[in-house]
Amino acid sequence: MTASSQQARRILAPMLPAGTFYAVFFAAPMVCLFVLSFWTTKGFELIPGFTLANYVKIFTSPLHQALMRRTVGVAFVTTAIVVPVAFALAYCMRFVFERRGQFILQVVLLSLFSGYLVRIYAWRTILGKQGLLNSTLEWTGLIDAPLEFLIYSNIAVVITLGGLLLPLAVLPLCSAMLNVSRDYLEASRDLGAGRLHVLRTVLLPMVLPGLRTAFAFSFLLAAGDFVTPTLVGGSQSLLIGNVIADQFRGIGSNWPLGAAMAFVVVSVMLLSYLAVMRIIKWVTRW
Repeated sequence: MTASSQQARRILAPMLPAGTFYAVFFAAPMVCLFVLSFWTTKGFELIPGFTLANYVKIFTSPLHQALMRRTVGVAFVTTAIVVPVAFALAYCMRFVFERRGQFILQVVLLSLFSGYLVRIYAWRTILGKQGLLNSTLEWTGLIDAPLEFLIYSNIAVVITLGGLLLPLAVLPLCSAMLNVSRDYLEASRDLGAGRLHVLRTVLLPMVLPGLRTAFAFSFLLAAGDFVTPTLVGGSQSLLIGNVIADQFRGIGSNWPLGAAMAFVVVSVMLLSYLAVMRIIKWVTRW
């Protein structure tokens, strides 16, 4: 065995357990799902084969197109709210309230100790017609009747998803901020750079890996969620994830169509993610 092969084995050996886990529990199911997307169904029976009928139905169906647009829109709006808030919070913890940064981080992450459904129902209680927010606004005299758009609407979905995803976006940004020395920012300001210029040319490029991760967490998880739209969005605010879930359960399920829809969603989300990352990279270099 040559020295180069021995070195390659030493490098690859620690990656073997993680690679095996990834292949068995992610890659293999995704391949099976991709193959399934070309099958058809007859009654409750899966019929193996190769057909593009499922994909044609998705791209020609006005319902699926409307759901896809709504899903991408909700995901983008949620991400546009969550990522800047998480960035500002991570910046404050690192450079403004540095001594209390760990305490603030623990408070932010406290919500993760509760269950996913518990947090959704908590937001439902806050946003409901007789919820905490409407009751407070009525008590202060700011409104005469409950604000109905706060629940069972796209706004309710965005608010709830924002509250659920904010801690996940804060984590990678806090980690990235730890690698930024205060000296870099002070040196840039001493050289005459304004705050916006320092943000764009110094801070953003240095925290770009964390920004990518925060965007991915927020955007991809928001686009794939189907529990939140069901509980706080109502029938008029369902996303594509709800339709995909329905294809794998209940009467009239269609696994091949659901698999095709899942891969269309993954493709759209991946292209959107790459486009936004390219824009951010261009802004930081401009």
